Amino acid sequence: MRAAAGVLVVVCVVVATGFWMKNRPEPTPTPEPAEGEPNEPKVGGVGLFASWPKDAPELAIVLTGQTYGYLSPCGCSRPQKGGLERRANFIDTLKAKGWPVIGLDLGDAAPPKGVHKQNLLKYKYTMLSLAEMGYKAIGLGEYDFAAGLYDLLAEYTLNNPGNPPTIVASNLMGVQRGPGGKPLKFFSRAEKFPGGPNGRPMIPGYEVFAEQGKPTIGIVSVAGPTVSEKVEKIDPEFTFENNGNAIKGALGAINKAVATLPNPPAKPTIQVLMYVGKMEHAREAAKAFPQFQLILCQSDDSEPPQFPTPANNGKTLIVQVGHKGQSVGVIGVYPKGAGYELKYQLVPLGEEYLTPPGPAAAKNNKGLQFLEEYSLEVKKQDLLKLYVAKQTPHTIQIQNPAANVAFVGAQVCAGCHAAEFKVWSATKHAQATTALVQATRPSNRQFDGECLECHTTGMRYQTGFKDAVTTPNLLGNQCENCHGPGSAHAAQPNNKVFLAALMAPWKTKPGDKLPDLATLNKLAKLKPVEREAVKLKEKAVVNAVSGMCMNCHDTENDPKFDFYEYFPKIYHSGLKAAGLPPGVGEK
Repeated sequence: MRAAAGVLVVVCVVVATGFWMKNRPEPTPTPEPAEGEPNEPKVGGVGLFASWPKDAPELAIVLTGQTYGYLSPCGCSRPQKGGLERRANFIDTLKAKGWPVIGLDLGDAAPPKGVHKQNLLKYKYTMLSLAEMGYKAIGLGEYDFAAGLYDLLAEYTLNNPGNPPTIVASNLMGVQRGPGGKPLKFFSRAEKFPGGPNGRPMIPGYEVFAEQGKPTIGIVSVAGPTVSEKVEKIDPEFTFENNGNAIKGALGAINKAVATLPNPPAKPTIQVLMYVGKMEHAREAAKAFPQFQLILCQSDDSEPPQFPTPANNGKTLIVQVGHKGQSVGVIGVYPKGAGYELKYQLVPLGEEYLTPPGPAAAKNNKGLQFLEEYSLEVKKQDLLKLYVAKQTPHTIQIQNPAANVAFVGAQVCAGCHAAEFKVWSATKHAQATTALVQATRPSNRQFDGECLECHTTGMRYQTGFKDAVTTPNLLGNQCENCHGPGSAHAAQPNNKVFLAALMAPWKTKPGDKLPDLATLNKLAKLKPVEREAVKLKEKAVVNAVSGMCMNCHDTENDPKFDFYEYFPKIYHSGLKAAGLPPGVGEK
């Protein structure tokens, strides 16, 4: 492809891509703590559990929720948080202290989007991992219903009868609807989900954790009004009982179950409510049912608050733990008089909880083994073809239907744009697919459509990447990921329509240009607050280009992405074949 003289050609390439993946087998160790300090994160500048008694709690309860199928950080950048491997390692650190540990999860373990078959695999391996970590119960969120509740049951609960974590949904009911969605007949959980252990429904209305010498925990889970309304639209086969009635019934059943234990506990049961809904409604539930010492509810924000919200004069703690398991909450249960006192700690799951390098450490981590099994299943089932089947037309293809516009690959672009190709070739984007091939913990990511969407070219669009055999020319993150499919321009370099479509996909109006290289380098050295004070006439263009980059380099996959820091490394405005400006295209 040929660029008109003086036209700015932009390919949004970030050199950091692939770095962490390629080095994942031997991660750079977290800086060693000072002598006598544990190797763990600080929260608010304070070490973990600093305000807790020095004695071990009688029970530690790990709280999570809204995981959304997030098995592991993608590894495209660092640092990233969360993942089942790190959670398992963190729980192991608690057990190493001699603490007894159980886990409770609010629900929404299923992903909100993606390929259905792969989402079911994610759910299966999430549940297997939770079971391995000692989780006792999990709730149901809207995305669990969107994934198909019966499909989820088939992935784990039906194949592991009686094994935790138990799905608890205290106010869930079945319903038969008539014309206009009018309810005609209701079904209890026992009618809708028969076949659970000990004559209970497969999805019971409560769960009890009772082990000799440990506090007894009663667990209730209800969907709040915002979630129940969404679920009834997602799957009209289900509805929800009045929360007040459901909670009263569940608490009564818990008390009855505890009373019939072979060795009933001397101390009162700690009642936990997993409230699948908003904080405002969780507060109302706390007020209506002060029996609950602990309530876990949904978070609107991915980052959770550091401290729980007290209710009932501090006798109830309402906890939010954020999204995707990037942090967990830990409740410490300590004896106090005739009852218990609860302590709380938020724990971000950073690189401190990575499995150490080496095959022996990996072999001892069941979470890593599950991740390997999952990625191998993605390969065996050839789920990539399901992503390719969802390809849609690119904007350029829609605007030029008669031209049969297709993706052609960077080698075709190099015929005219040798200097730009040289810049791209020196960046990590050129090796984006190779980074997946070389990745470990887990391996086989070059067969995972979720990874390949950002590590190949045009995969989301018709004529884009399909697989390494069919479209080897589209391996790596190439020019056309930002500029769009280029076959029409390559065939007719002087066609102004095709040229305009490719040359400036980020322009908001004619004449738009990015700042020059010197300005970008200057801005890169400033703090974000200082940049805001700079009156930049090209700000709208910068936002447009940065937005394109963040289709992949979003806050989840590249939390420290900085357009001003990275873009100068790939800047190629007005380059000539004779050479490159100093610093451009360097690694």
